Amino acid sequence: MIIRQGLFIGTCVFLAVLFELTLLSRLGIPGATPDLVVVTVVAIAFAMGPLQGAMAGFAAGVLIDLSPSSDTLVGVNAIIYLVIGFVAGFWVDPRDRTLPIMIGITALSTGAAALGTAIVDTALGSDRVNWAEVPWITLSSALYGVLLSALVIPLIDRISRPFVSEIAIS
Repeated sequence: MIIRQGLFIGTCVFLAVLFELTLLSRLGIPGATPDLVVVTVVAIAFAMGPLQGAMAGFAAGVLIDLSPSSDTLVGVNAIIYLVIGFVAGFWVDPRDRTLPIMIGITALSTGAAALGTAIVDTALGSDRVNWAEVPWITLSSALYGVLLSALVIPLIDRISRPFVSEIAIS
């Protein structure tokens, strides 16, 4: 049961990373690249809980950190995405899981990922952060998170139902 759950999370994360790195990063839209990975991590956290959200976040962060296009130190995205996955799964009461609330939390999460990466990179001594662009990148990341979450959250919720019911039975 746990193995099937891990395979589901790994498949979702891998597809999100692949889609973001191969298609979304090449669109050339203004601002940040739409962060499908963070939206997927948050959707998994909403559907399955904080522990699974943290696992998805860590796996996604490691994949992003090891990708050739990454310009952050290895481990920065893994820690940030882990925290986002855990907090998103822990934050929302299961009775309050309405789509507008989840879209708002996802927008905050995508903005927090962009801002958190800039803060941690600067704290670790990286000179690659352009602080004049950080507000625009954070805002555009949150806006793209709203657009993506309206599609991804219901999709992940629907396809994760067999894996969530296994948790309740065990």
